[in-house]
Amino acid sequence: MKRSHRTVLAAAVAAALAGGLTGALTGAAAAAPAVAKPVKTDFNGDGFGDAAVTAPAAWRQGKWRVGSVTALYGSAHGVSAANHTTFDQDSPGVPGAAENGDLFGAATASGDFNSDGYSDLAVSSPLEDVGRDTNGGVVQILWGSARGLVGGSTVPDPAPAEHDRFGASLAAGDFDGDGRTDLAVGTSSSTLYTFRAGIAKSGRAGAVSKRSLPLHGAPDAGIINLTAGDVNRDGRADLMVDGLYRTPSATDHKYYNVNYYVPGTSAGPSRTVAKRMPGGVSGAIGDIDGDGYGDVVTGVYWGRTTADGPIGGKVLVAYGSAAGPSSRVQTITQESGTIPGDSENWDKFGASVALGDVDGDGRQDLAIGTSDENMRLWGGMRYHMGTVTVLYGASAGVDTTTGPQYFYQGNHGVPGDPNGGQQFGTAVLMSDLDHDGGADLLAGAPWQDNGDGTVNVLPSTAAPGGGKTIGTAGAVLLKPGQVGVDTHGIPQFGTVLQGSRQVSLIND
Repeated sequence: MKRSHRTVLAAAVAAALAGGLTGALTGAAAAAPAVAKPVKTDFNGDGFGDAAVTAPAAWRQGKWRVGSVTALYGSAHGVSAANHTTFDQDSPGVPGAAENGDLFGAATASGDFNSDGYSDLAVSSPLEDVGRDTNGGVVQILWGSARGLVGGSTVPDPAPAEHDRFGASLAAGDFDGDGRTDLAVGTSSSTLYTFRAGIAKSGRAGAVSKRSLPLHGAPDAGIINLTAGDVNRDGRADLMVDGLYRTPSATDHKYYNVNYYVPGTSAGPSRTVAKRMPGGVSGAIGDIDGDGYGDVVTGVYWGRTTADGPIGGKVLVAYGSAAGPSSRVQTITQESGTIPGDSENWDKFGASVALGDVDGDGRQDLAIGTSDENMRLWGGMRYHMGTVTVLYGASAGVDTTTGPQYFYQGNHGVPGDPNGGQQFGTAVLMSDLDHDGGADLLAGAPWQDNGDGTVNVLPSTAAPGGGKTIGTAGAVLLKPGQVGVDTHGIPQFGTVLQGSRQVSLIND
């Protein structure tokens, strides 16, 4: 069932997996860089993985859609509402002020930007007015410390007159291979900005790169998503840049999705050798088949199952090689293998994707959100309920046949309301929050409770045949009121999970 068009916050899959992937040379004369490994997000340096959840439409003392970001700190028992910090632009130490419509937290990316051993969090407010520049946009970094995330700094916009929505998309990774985490920033224009060579506590970077891509920018176009990871195994993070192209017509505006693979070089991401990729919204890069190269996962949630089949959505996996994404592409739909469910119009299979090693075999496993999946339960239809499918990595690629898992709220121990409309799986994230060697699953349902939103945390657990799997014992349901997020209006808590999901500023 197609949903009526309306401007909503949760629309496009997003960005870097937990701050991106990096690879490093091992040995004095290593033949090739080491296998790319996910970088753990650890804001307080205690060894447990942490996560960030945003509610970009949250209110603040009567001001609407100012936005908020909540850091959840991991422990031996995972995450809970009791151990968190919630920020908005009125929080102590955060620059600026909360204002109507800023959308603080519309995009996030984590990484150790100042090389002090603690993960930091880059947060954007893409609709913030900057002086007389309406919707100019602001990017800020909340700094990690032994106490977790603390005050922040503003990253100066190098060309405010050339675009709007500075920070519409973010990604973090070591794009130039100097051992320091860089920050890539997208805007409403076709220009990609990369802040490199370290970012000081003042917010200023050692170097700034500017790369123009063949996109036609417009007030509602430009770079809509960024995903970071080492695809070609050269020790530098590469970027998948997802752009929205608007035909240059004054009377008939048409939009097209244009994607590019932009490899990292010693000078940062390079347009010179950028490669055009299939359309979709890239959400994750990681080594699924264990060959050491990062594989690119792209959700095409408006894609047809077959040439004439339902527009139910699909996921494309372009497997990595020394030359970047190869011609080996795996297409996954709800008709693949033994994946539960059926492809139906506007299910949005692939609305979100995330990677993480659940079973500890060294290969990345794949979570796929189907945010508008309808379910027939107890004799009635539950529309736009949403589901999440977990598939496991294997030497041949994503295994769609052996042991796929299928989750929705109210089913077999998954907390939450199964009455429909919540869009469970709008955002997904895989991260080891309890340091037990297996990635846990977080899934956002931003329309739960009439738009308050919730986040489910499903932990990894021992599998019957050995190894680990995603389970529901000890599952947690987080609500905005539990972490200090104002529930006036429609905050949509769980729209963005640490860069795994971006906010669209166009119609869905």
